[in-house]
Amino acid sequence: MNIPILKSCDIPERENQKESFVIHNLSHLVKEDLYIPKIPHRHSFFQILYVSKGTGIHYVDFQEWEVEDSTIFFLSPGQVHDLRFTSEDPEGVMINFREEFFNDFLSQKDFINSLPIFSKNGKSSFRKVDGCKNELEFTFFKIFELISSDSKYKKQLIQTLILEILLMISVKTKDENPENESTGNNYLLVKFEKLLEKHFMEAHYPKFYADHLSVTPNYLNTLCKKITGKTAGEIIRNRILLEAKRFLVNSEYTISQISYDLYFEDNSYFTKFFKANSGITPAEFRKSLNKNYHFIPFFCHNSESIQE
Repeated sequence: MNIPILKSCDIPERENQKESFVIHNLSHLVKEDLYIPKIPHRHSFFQILYVSKGTGIHYVDFQEWEVEDSTIFFLSPGQVHDLRFTSEDPEGVMINFREEFFNDFLSQKDFINSLPIFSKNGKSSFRKVDGCKNELEFTFFKIFELISSDSKYKKQLIQTLILEILLMISVKTKDENPENESTGNNYLLVKFEKLLEKHFMEAHYPKFYADHLSVTPNYLNTLCKKITGKTAGEIIRNRILLEAKRFLVNSEYTISQISYDLYFEDNSYFTKFFKANSGITPAEFRKSLNKNYHFIPFFCHNSESIQE
């Protein structure tokens, strides 16, 4: 099984210039009946997937999420996912944008990664939006209106509207999870998670992160356990395991190559790590994917984009 970083449903290139944004009408994509390969896939860009009407299953980083009316997903670059609809004529919107889409618009360059709705470490990207459905859909409607307009400030206006969507759902997420507010301890956890995302492939133990955060490993473990229910060591192992699974979906990578890329001493040690944390060996996991993980294709066509 080979997992592509998609070109279909991708952000197109025009005159050798990469677009920073593209929007798809979900119902048009489905009606066109044009598919990408029936395998898991990932993107090199961020994606907002809103289903206003329809049911189905969305697999994100090997977790299954139920799709129903008024659900929205926020996907980060690199996440493995697949969407299968069980209802006919689903409706909604798909927005793809590159990280630099906001760079000429906001002074905070790391803005997207600071939001609680995008995750690179396998956390849920799923949200129900019943409480702001009308406001959200009106914002999407304004984006589509702008795309067909001749406004001189089209891109800037669309940036503002997408920002409005991101902040709208981020505020809703924080309101639903007040324990995640940035207290001193939570701020340290956020710093740990950002550090982990940069170094998890080569730094496998809490001491590395504790040293960089100027705390002891015991303190970091206790803090993580108190806030998340998992120790720092468990969080690190889970992140490494997720990346290993992403690699294993791609048949071009041998288990030895994956072991090397994830900085394990040897193939045997990697296999022991994987089995200890998942219950099966890497080879068994890959075999189970090939046998059971048959994906219905994601629909790709009829997109609208904004040129730079």
